[in-house]
Amino acid sequence: MFLTFSPLDGKKVLIKNRSMKINVTILMMFCITLATAQNPYTQKSNNLKIKQRAKQLSKQYDRELGMTEDQLLRFEIKVEEHLINETKIRKSNQAVENKILALKNNLNKETLSMGDILTRTQYQRYKEIKSRYQSIDSIVVGNVKSNKN
Repeated sequence: MFLTFSPLDGKKVLIKNRSMKINVTILMMFCITLATAQNPYTQKSNNLKIKQRAKQLSKQYDRELGMTEDQLLRFEIKVEEHLINETKIRKSNQAVENKILALKNNLNKETLSMGDILTRTQYQRYKEIKSRYQSIDSIVVGNVKSNKN
């Protein structure tokens, strides 16, 4: 049996050699895997406080958004990633103004990334209630000391 495929020019190409069939099959599987792969750079924390905070936030949001199991798991992972980034920003040696900008940017990225996880209706609701659970003021102010008296 011959493996046939049609390139863009429309002509059928026959692959007679068995090893060539195997190579083409492996190449096709590799391309499909790359096309459907998830983010390989997902950050995981060894910090129990961050994991617990991510789980707590996810449960709070779930009560109002009614996420599926898959959504809840992906949501929790995404929250954990952004909490890790927040911690890194807070511990960095940047100027206070730069930290504030980086923290706001991190929070905005988190909001945008939830659009990939939630349905349109859930996402709209998420944006409405986010300030209750993750207020920008508490994120920015946190442990930052002000020079103004």
